Amino acid sequence: MQISKLFLPEVSQAIESGDLESLRAIFEDLHPSDVAELLAELSPERIAAIVRILRAPGIKVFEQLSLEVQAAVLKHLGRSETVKILEEMPSDDRVDLLKKLPDETVDSLLPLMAQADRDDVRKLLEYGERTAGSLMTTEYASLPAQITVLEALATLRSIAPDRETIYYVYVTDPNRHLLGTVSLRDLVTAKPIQKLEELMQVNPISFTVDTDQEEVAKAVAKYDFLAVPVVDKERRLVGIVTHDDALDVMVEEQTEDVQRMGAIEPVHEPYFRAKFWLLAQKRGLWLALLFVSASFTGTALRFYHSTLEHALTLALFVPLIISSGGNSGSQSVTLITRGLALGDIRGRDILRVMMKEGMMGLVLGLFLGTLGFFRAWMWDSSYAICFSVALALIGVVTAGSLIGATLPLLFKRLGFDPAIMSSPFVATIVDVTGIVIYFSVAQALI
Repeated sequence: MQISKLFLPEVSQAIESGDLESLRAIFEDLHPSDVAELLAELSPERIAAIVRILRAPGIKVFEQLSLEVQAAVLKHLGRSETVKILEEMPSDDRVDLLKKLPDETVDSLLPLMAQADRDDVRKLLEYGERTAGSLMTTEYASLPAQITVLEALATLRSIAPDRETIYYVYVTDPNRHLLGTVSLRDLVTAKPIQKLEELMQVNPISFTVDTDQEEVAKAVAKYDFLAVPVVDKERRLVGIVTHDDALDVMVEEQTEDVQRMGAIEPVHEPYFRAKFWLLAQKRGLWLALLFVSASFTGTALRFYHSTLEHALTLALFVPLIISSGGNSGSQSVTLITRGLALGDIRGRDILRVMMKEGMMGLVLGLFLGTLGFFRAWMWDSSYAICFSVALALIGVVTAGSLIGATLPLLFKRLGFDPAIMSSPFVATIVDVTGIVIYFSVAQALI
């Protein structure tokens, strides 16, 4: 149990009795994230009342709530209260929330916001979904190259409260073109009379507004950045993506990959908040596709009906054959999809991957084939059936490894998300392949 939940009975009692002082005292020593976790157990109406009571600290708590809860809470706040919260929120979080609201609600709120905030919102709303522009915040620290360290530190002291982060200072020319970056550590340790142009790192890693958000997040993780600059086509600085937003993207992308690999269309809401019929729809579509694919297994079995009539013992080993191939394919697709996500494997590596997975499948197939031979022998099967099982296992495990490895790479080269090639889907394909290999070998030997 999270420690914040221990306060839930006291919070409920304070709300019921209208004891505002006790409510403030309960939240005084808690981190806003813990308060938000606690409030998530309450109804949106009660959360709105508490946010109103906490005032400025309440906005910090509000920022930690999920977007779905935030949108629900705003329905119980007045327009002036809503506008105040929106104006205090970081620009990127504010835009994310506005995208969750109905268009008519956004249109009614924007005229009430300060002109600068209104212009900022409209600009950020123009950027495409899942791009660096939609992810960035415009609350960054930028300074001209010609000022001294002493002047830079004085300026930072005055602008710091309104900036997302000041650990990186972006050096720009009068037209906002990005020239370089200076870390706060460099400023603190440098001589006061040094100019920023002498300290700055030129040609810093940056991204354009239309760069995919996953690429930005990977760069933040790879280089351990606290933030990365975002520029327009003229290389003018327009915003930054901070490490916390990059982490959210990584979690979101990995969640989608895991869901797709489990044959589920991505669900962005928490499990208990997701609507029942939405989950049914997203799961049912894949299950229907897998059902159709699996029907080909029956078609393959029907084709070898005469072989089964002559050697019914072969049917006993069908589950063994197809499960071994499916498991091998699932292992390969998991390894390759994860390698693609981390950048360890690229689309051009398809031949190298095929060679490695082909050899891996052969080795594993020989191992399982040996086990399969003795398993069939222990059931008093004929040597023809024992060898059929062994050879089929070698073939189907090798085929499963190759299929599981190459399909994600092919999807990647075609411009699709390789995670679409889920483990159940690969297993279904390998099932059909396994039946064909098994009975083809059996026909040749029996």
